[in-house]
Amino acid sequence: MFHRNTTLFRFVTICLIVVMIIPTQAHASVVEYVEPRASYYLDSYQAYVYPAGGGEIQVWFSVTGDDYMDEIGALSIHLYESTDNTNWTSVKTFRHSVYTNMLTEDDIQHVSHVSYQGVAGRYYKAYVCIWAGKDGDGDTRYFWTSAKKAT
Repeated sequence: MFHRNTTLFRFVTICLIVVMIIPTQAHASVVEYVEPRASYYLDSYQAYVYPAGGGEIQVWFSVTGDDYMDEIGALSIHLYESTDNTNWTSVKTFRHSVYTNMLTEDDIQHVSHVSYQGVAGRYYKAYVCIWAGKDGDGDTRYFWTSAKKAT
């Protein structure tokens, strides 16, 4: 009798394990990875420094809203310069009120850039503030770009 219960117990245990594993593996194989939105207003955003040659530096940015936004783009871009890629000095601030290409209205996405005449051989990075707003509310994100050497 004891031998029979042990065999039955093992059989039930193996069946339960199989029943729990199979649905999990099947579910995992059909699930797509979906990147979460940045916020209620922002779907995605990015910016980078581009060395355009002759010492010119361009800071490109892209902002995508969750839907059509009343305003979308960059509010400000602070550009920093370094000779050693360690110690940084602020050299220029771009604001949307002066550089009107930084912000657009009634759109779902905005891609643009600002330019600065830098010095070839020096490093540049930017601190970017992006924005998406709708119906009197919105969201901002602040972030650094990676550093690039001007050519």
